Amino acid sequence: MTDYRAPIALFVYNRPSHTRATLEALARNEGAEESTLLVFADGPGENTSEQNLKRIDDVRQIVLGTKWCGSVELIPSPTNKGLASSIRDGITSVLTEHDRVIVLEDDLQTSRGFLRYMNDALTCYASENRVFQVSGFMVKTPIWAPRSGFLRVSTSWGWATWSRAWSCYRNDAENLLEEVSRKGRAEFDLDGSSFHFDELRRNVEGELNTWAVRWYASIFLNDGLCLYPGKSLVRNIGFDGSGSHCLKDTNNVQRKLSLANRVAVKRRPVVEDPALLWAMQKYYRQLLKTWTATRLRDRVRKKLVKTYSRLVS
Repeated sequence: MTDYRAPIALFVYNRPSHTRATLEALARNEGAEESTLLVFADGPGENTSEQNLKRIDDVRQIVLGTKWCGSVELIPSPTNKGLASSIRDGITSVLTEHDRVIVLEDDLQTSRGFLRYMNDALTCYASENRVFQVSGFMVKTPIWAPRSGFLRVSTSWGWATWSRAWSCYRNDAENLLEEVSRKGRAEFDLDGSSFHFDELRRNVEGELNTWAVRWYASIFLNDGLCLYPGKSLVRNIGFDGSGSHCLKDTNNVQRKLSLANRVAVKRRPVVEDPALLWAMQKYYRQLLKTWTATRLRDRVRKKLVKTYSRLVS
């Protein structure tokens, strides 16, 4: 089905071992030798330690040290933009020259069939305006789940989109929150199963700066849907406490996630699939317990800091 290889945008920073594992898995993909890899490397912040400078340099040397795909281009940033800005700017720059892009971060291990699936899906649904994203990651699904299907929610763990869809991305969290609230908080939270609304609100309050929930809100407000495989083609290897946005997974749930070698893409009606929705809701209900505990901890910490500030002032 594939008649065009979408460029791959990979976002890296200062995790050499994760970056190497991500690149090694990508290089084993069917079609990697025909693909263009654009690596956006974030730069050091102010007062960055020598150790961190070395890790940043090590990552860039790994990128340049091997021909991981048909062509590899390193796009280094001289300063630290942060993950959210780096991804937003990088995707936008790629989509000014191409009509589609596959997006990876430095802690995502893909199966051999990942690129084949992404490119086939990008071709299959290129002219379907209601489809905003193709996801390579999927939670564990029941045995009756389809080989692929649609969900309202997006994911940032190995995905792809088109310029027509990304043009709808909005970064104003405050207006997004207001509009999502009017349209329906429960629906946005997968019928009350997730914490996306609270995550978006924390972006408004300045506690978080995450591009992914703003992208999901942008999709949601346009009645968009995202295509998912029935079995994941991606696992996240970053839950070891090394990243800014990934806590340590003591149970190694992600590392143990079984991946599909290949998922065939067949055109399906563009409606949300109930079996995939059930699986995603179950997944987020489990995450919600951790999210709620984290929110409580943060509130207590903030209150203690405020009380202490008053006492010493």
